[in-house]
Amino acid sequence: MGELVLTVAGDQAHEAARLLTDLTPLHAVARTIPGDDLLTAVRNRHAEAVFLTGADRAALRTAQLALAVELTVLTEEDTLAIALTAATAVALSRRGRTPADARVLVVAPDSLPFLLPVLLAAGTADLTLWRPADAAAFPLAGLARDVDVVIDPLGGHDPGRGPALVTPGDPVAPLLALPGLLQDGPRTGDPQAHPDVHAACARALAGLTPVDRLLPELTDPDLTSRVADAVAAVRSC
Repeated sequence: MGELVLTVAGDQAHEAARLLTDLTPLHAVARTIPGDDLLTAVRNRHAEAVFLTGADRAALRTAQLALAVELTVLTEEDTLAIALTAATAVALSRRGRTPADARVLVVAPDSLPFLLPVLLAAGTADLTLWRPADAAAFPLAGLARDVDVVIDPLGGHDPGRGPALVTPGDPVAPLLALPGLLQDGPRTGDPQAHPDVHAACARALAGLTPVDRLLPELTDPDLTSRVADAVAAVRSC
């Protein structure tokens, strides 16, 4: 991992930094950064790489784009999209299906916009989108009867008994891909311009997942190297 230090900022910064430092090869430090002055605060930290967490996806995305030419900036949207895509692949595999031959329904897609490009890059061929505003005309349970997996980035929606349900219930889910993504050091540019990299990370996570889980453990000794190898393979093409 070298000497790279990851600066973690946002709602869950202290817990995320502690878990990454204690359980992975990554050295992470939490910083308090005022939400109304995010760009200036990040620049003043002179960080090499930053991980932004928080519920305001739009603000984090704005900061990511503004800083992309200066340093590595990953957001919770990046890494949660990876984790949910990985969990979806695992859930489908246990039903004898693959992303290419399954039907997947995404609840509230606007809550995690980058999830759709990552799912598509991972080979998901049949996607249905459902928003809570559609509930009166198109109840979720009715649509979900015809799909294999329902992905709910917000949690709290009941699709009924038919499909497998994937939610961001595991608090370490957004952290799983970070050590591998940063293995080769900082890299400038917009990460979301390359959803194929995120999809490769998702496949690596799916391949490490134990039989009783939808995602691997953060303590898996192969986590960093497997994700890093997947990223390197895509970037070398």
